[in-house]
Amino acid sequence: MTGRGPGGRRKFSSGKDPALKVDSILSASFPNLSIAAKLKEYKLLKAWKECVGPNIARRAAPTRLIGGTLHCAVSSSPWMTELNYQKREIIERLNRTLGESVVKEIILKVGQVVQVGPPAPPPLPSIKRELTGEEMKEIEEATKGIKDKKLQDILKRIMEKAKGEEG
Repeated sequence: MTGRGPGGRRKFSSGKDPALKVDSILSASFPNLSIAAKLKEYKLLKAWKECVGPNIARRAAPTRLIGGTLHCAVSSSPWMTELNYQKREIIERLNRTLGESVVKEIILKVGQVVQVGPPAPPPLPSIKRELTGEEMKEIEEATKGIKDKKLQDILKRIMEKAKGEEG
């Protein structure tokens, strides 16, 4: 059995087990995939609004983290000027929240501010049904004391819609 090692396994010319070779390739590749950096960026995006507050979060948003430099889009020049004065404080808050020194510098640029966060869930579909005669009588009874005809009609439609969407 030429070319085979103990247990009938095929040997490579280097004499190393192929499982060890794949393991070493994967281990060497993980640092190059920037998974740790992407995780830090994700945590930073998640913590942004909490660290800067809702007022600033409406007017400025992080766009990317490269090394220790956080790039942010700001809605206007006056806000960019204001945030330049607050850079050190924002960096300290972000790093304190993240539990490590991730952000060392912030670069601000006027641009489109995209709010970060999870997308809103889609609205639930409303289920409409025909109203019973009893329900129609209830609505008539509830609105009959209203003297303004337009207001009475509006309230009837609202009540009919609400009753028709109840499950």
